[in-house]
Amino acid sequence: MRMSTSSADPVSATSADEDEKTSSFPPAFDAYVAKTQSWLDLLALSTIWLVLAIFTGQHRIDFIPIWLVCRLAISAIYAVDLIIRSKLSGRGWRYPLSRLDLVIAVLIPPVRIFASMRLLRQMFSRGNLAQFMFVALILMLNAAVVVWEFESLAPNSNITTLGNALWWSVVTVTTVGYGDYTPVTLGGRLTAVALLLLGLVSLAVLTAQIASNFLEQGQSKANEASVGPPSADVN
Repeated sequence: MRMSTSSADPVSATSADEDEKTSSFPPAFDAYVAKTQSWLDLLALSTIWLVLAIFTGQHRIDFIPIWLVCRLAISAIYAVDLIIRSKLSGRGWRYPLSRLDLVIAVLIPPVRIFASMRLLRQMFSRGNLAQFMFVALILMLNAAVVVWEFESLAPNSNITTLGNALWWSVVTVTTVGYGDYTPVTLGGRLTAVALLLLGLVSLAVLTAQIASNFLEQGQSKANEASVGPPSADVN
């Protein structure tokens, strides 16, 4: 999915960090931040499952290598981003000192998850349905992995595979809730509540967009009818 940086796009150059909006940086720095900020926000949003993995209490031996590789890869990406920003800012090592949050995110990637909150605010404020639904999809997939992390080794759990978790996530976010798979752990149930809220919000946004389109079409036809057909020229 291509994220444009034009002013009409929900994620644009205006999504730069607040202190960098008001500071003076070279054009190359501003262009880099505008181009990469949305992708870094999405990366932070896409790794919620990685953030919560250490809190699930379900330490699967076969899952540790995947977690470790992802963890190191994310730190590397944030480190490269910080190095590029420092170079383009023209401030060298002084730039990391002014952005300790980015430095901490390299060492503790979950800190960067708070950057995705800016992306969520933009999805609502700009009203871009496609972008909103894309973010909702990312959150739904995160919920599937998180529930699997909580439930896979829990006693009496029937969500033991990622396939089960994905199916459960789909029927939950659509508020269908067949009940064939249900979480039994506290963490799994809290994730279910969050996913239900996401489903209700997504349904409300989608319904509002459809209703708005119908109203616009009706208004357009009413305007055309009030104008009437063009009169014929009299020779």
